[in-house]
Amino acid sequence: MARKKIEKPKTRKEDSIEDAEPGDYCYYLSASNKPTFAEVTGVMEERGMKVLKLMCQVDFKFMNLPAIICAFDEKLLKGKKRRELCPEVFK
Repeated sequence: MARKKIEKPKTRKEDSIEDAEPGDYCYYLSASNKPTFAEVTGVMEERGMKVLKLMCQVDFKFMNLPAIICAFDEKLLKGKKRRELCPEVFK
């Protein structure tokens, strides 16, 4: 019997991450600076910066991350580092 192929949900590649809403899917930079797929479960504002509540679709862990290190398109995050994108949070 053939294996069932699992497909990732689609992301809104043309939109800005600032327009993210709960239920959307996006990519974020993990602790090892690799783009990782996640679902947006909430959006909030903290210290004048937009923060996304994410559920990682690889490890199934919940996290709160600044929107600066997230994007709808994986190519926008390749080669970037968390420390360079958001030095006030990641020192």
